[in-house]
Amino acid sequence: MKDFSRYMTVGKLVVFVGAAFFLIYGLAFTLIPIEMSSFVTDTSPTSSSGIIDMRATYGGMSIAIGLILVFLAKKDSTVHVAMGMLLWLMLGMAFTRVLGMLIDGNPNTIMYIYLGLELVLAFICGFWLSKGQLGVD
Repeated sequence: MKDFSRYMTVGKLVVFVGAAFFLIYGLAFTLIPIEMSSFVTDTSPTSSSGIIDMRATYGGMSIAIGLILVFLAKKDSTVHVAMGMLLWLMLGMAFTRVLGMLIDGNPNTIMYIYLGLELVLAFICGFWLSKGQLGVD
């Protein structure tokens, strides 16, 4: 029972860290989309519609993902769903980031940092989920 409790605590911590990233990122893109875009991509949208879409997509969607992760991680019965969701999010982001690097070329340093973070978090999620399948030791 002690191992299960520790297993769940680690899982919740990982998901809450992932959720915090999405919430902070989403709030930043909602409140200061031009500055965040410049920081991340070295450019920013020049039309009102571009800024609105950035607030909605990077801001609103990221906030929603963070809130969903928090909601799912609150209960032991759904923390594995949150961890699986976080795994797929990280793998999807990493895959499409690499695809973009290959197709578009010339990524900035932030793109490499994000890719590294996505891969590390995906590995942690996958490891945690595999421990649940194998039984907690």
